[in-house]
Amino acid sequence: MTYRQLLGGNANFRHLWSGQVVSEIGDWLNHIAVFALALELAGTAYQGRAIAVYAIARHLPLFLFGPIAGVVVDRTDRRRVMIAADVVRAVLAAGFLFAQKFSSLPLIYAVGASLFAVSAFFNAAKRATIPVIVTDPEELLGANSLSASTTAATIAIGSALGGLVATFISRDLVFILNAATFLASAWMISRIRLPRRQGVGIETELVEIAAIETSHGQVASSQVQVASSQVQVASSSGGVNSSHSRVVAGLRRALFEFREGLRYVRRDGVLAAVFIVAAGWGLGNGVARALYSVFGARLGELTASGWAARPRDFGISVLFVAMGAGGVLGAPLARRVNASGDSLGARMGRSLMLDGCGLALFAVMPNLWTASLVLIAREMNFAIWWTAQQTLVMRRTDNAYAGRVFASYETLTTLMMVSSMYAAGAGADAFGIRPVAAAGGFVIAFSGLLWFLLRRKKTHAPAATDAPTHLSI
Repeated sequence: MTYRQLLGGNANFRHLWSGQVVSEIGDWLNHIAVFALALELAGTAYQGRAIAVYAIARHLPLFLFGPIAGVVVDRTDRRRVMIAADVVRAVLAAGFLFAQKFSSLPLIYAVGASLFAVSAFFNAAKRATIPVIVTDPEELLGANSLSASTTAATIAIGSALGGLVATFISRDLVFILNAATFLASAWMISRIRLPRRQGVGIETELVEIAAIETSHGQVASSQVQVASSQVQVASSSGGVNSSHSRVVAGLRRALFEFREGLRYVRRDGVLAAVFIVAAGWGLGNGVARALYSVFGARLGELTASGWAARPRDFGISVLFVAMGAGGVLGAPLARRVNASGDSLGARMGRSLMLDGCGLALFAVMPNLWTASLVLIAREMNFAIWWTAQQTLVMRRTDNAYAGRVFASYETLTTLMMVSSMYAAGAGADAFGIRPVAAAGGFVIAFSGLLWFLLRRKKTHAPAATDAPTHLSI
């Protein structure tokens, strides 16, 4: 099935994809200007740490709010979650105008953190919605491939536009355009029509969760009584006490259900292995996330300082355009390769090892143009790894747990990236960006090797009696 057939025959996916296009273009318009502004305010001696702190401020909320987002997505209307998230993000995005006006790094960090806290809900809802509106296995692979190529295309388009506008017009216009794209995305997603999901009362949910835990032999029956008592407190109290009790009960329920999502992953050997190697990828990729813009800014100053008003913006833009171009070229390649006879797992492991090697090679490139070429090749290969692992997880996850599983994935990879970001930034300021980036590449390559070891172990291990067997690896 071609992308045109998928979009033409599935109106719901077409609306979701359209919202993705406009909001992600706005994101990358914005990123170039924000990165360059943060580097400008930080000064040369602290550029690595400044970008690392901003990256942490953006990604840490995904870890903190991921568990809650997964539960909310599984218990509420996913379309409304995405619309509400877009509207809130439109308002928050305007905060970068004030950060520019007052030359405030802390305000940049605060706005970035707020945006990504809301994005945790949007991302979980979007990923959990795709398997609902695209049910055919062949279409699902195509939807994931199109989603990956779209993200890559929007990186290229948004970065190019952002670089041009920020370099030759103004950063303020970039921030305004970004806010507008969120509103456009909300309108497009509002046109999606999903089957109505049956609501579940708080008492039913808590007792049901406790019963599930009991059936797995992990919780005594007294926890059912605890869950019921929490409901009684929430429903019998009045005024402020009642509201407080409901919040406490809701948070406990969210954490309880999130743990159940993790237990679901652990019961499936393939999902567990995917999560383990994804943690290693996150650790190495955190280094790349922390240093890409620093690379771009410094290489841009070497290349465009004689003719561009803001060479840092230009250099960052060129690298991110290269990243997007590689993803665009890699998406059809990923679809073709992942549809071949080999298992998804084998292709995922090979691509993960090559991804790490690509980052290590990128770290030693001498100028902006050779670094861009290596980044294109790395992103082409990354599309294969991303599409394979996303499809693998989607096929093995029941819809009832989809929100929690994908929220768990986001939370885990984000935690690992955040764990390495500040160390990478501080290390780059102290020892240089090249050796630190190369070390991140080696970590990713080792994760790919670890996947094959875990896969071999699973192949020779006795089959678990309660593990799903939806797909071989």
